[in-house]
Amino acid sequence: MSSKRNNNNYKIALLLLSFFLLIVLFKSYKDNKSAKELQDTLKQETLITQNQLSEILAKYDSVSNLYNNFEESFQDLSSKVTDLKDPKKNVKYKNLAELNKEINQIKDSIKLLKDKLKQIEKLRILIKPEIKTPKITENITLKDAKFEVTNLQVKGVKFLTDNKTPNKVKPIEQIRVCFTVDKNKSISSGEKEFFVQVVNPKNEIVSMEELIFENNATTLKYSKLVKFEYQQQITDVCSYVDLEKNKTVKGRYIVNLYSGTTKISSTIFNYN
Repeated sequence: MSSKRNNNNYKIALLLLSFFLLIVLFKSYKDNKSAKELQDTLKQETLITQNQLSEILAKYDSVSNLYNNFEESFQDLSSKVTDLKDPKKNVKYKNLAELNKEINQIKDSIKLLKDKLKQIEKLRILIKPEIKTPKITENITLKDAKFEVTNLQVKGVKFLTDNKTPNKVKPIEQIRVCFTVDKNKSISSGEKEFFVQVVNPKNEIVSMEELIFENNATTLKYSKLVKFEYQQQITDVCSYVDLEKNKTVKGRYIVNLYSGTTKISSTIFNYN
C-alpha cells in the first residue's frame, strides 16, 4: 500500500518536473527570438546612423571646400587691391635708367599719336560734310483707309406756316440726318464730302434735283451732298434733306450714307 502511494508521488513529481521544463524551454525560445529581433533592429539602426554620418561628413567636406575657395578668392582680390593702392610694389625696374627708358618710349608713342591726330584734323577740314536732305512726309490718304461713322440718326421735320393747321396733319418736308465721324489718322485733313441717300417705302430714291455721282463706271443716285471739315478728330455732322412731295409717303424709310460709292452707314426711319 505504501509502495503504491510512493509510485503515485513519483509520477506527480515527474509530471510537475516535465511541465516546469516545458515552461523553461518555451521561455528560453521566446527570449532567444526577442533577442534576435532586437539584434536585427540594432544592426539596421547602426547602418542608418552610419549612412547619416557619411552624408553629414560629405556635406561638411563640400562646405569646407567652398569656404576655402571663397577665402582664397578673397585673399587674391585683397592682394590685388593692395597692389593697386601701393604702386611701388609693381615696380619691376632694376634701376633708374630702365625706368627713364620706359618713360621715353611712352612719350614717343604719345608724340606719334598727336602727329597723326593733327593730320586727321587737316583732312577733316578739306572734306566737305555730307548734307542730308530731310525726307518730306506728305499727308497721303491710304487707299484702304475708310471713314468710320457711328450714331447715325434721322428725324422728320415739319414747317408750320398756319397756326390753325394741326401739327399732326401737316406732312414732313425735310429729314434731318446727323452722324459722328470717328478719328482716323490715316485720312488726310480737309473738306470732305458724304452722300445721303433716302429711299422711301416704295423703294424710290428721294432726290429733289435728280442728283447723280459717277466714279469708275459706278453711278450713285443720292438725295443730298453733305460737306464738312475733317481734322483727324471725332467730328459731329448734321444736315437737312429736302423731300419730294409726290414721294413722301408714310411708312418705312431707309437712309444710307456714302463716302464716294462706298456705303459706310445705314439706318431706318419710320414715318407714321
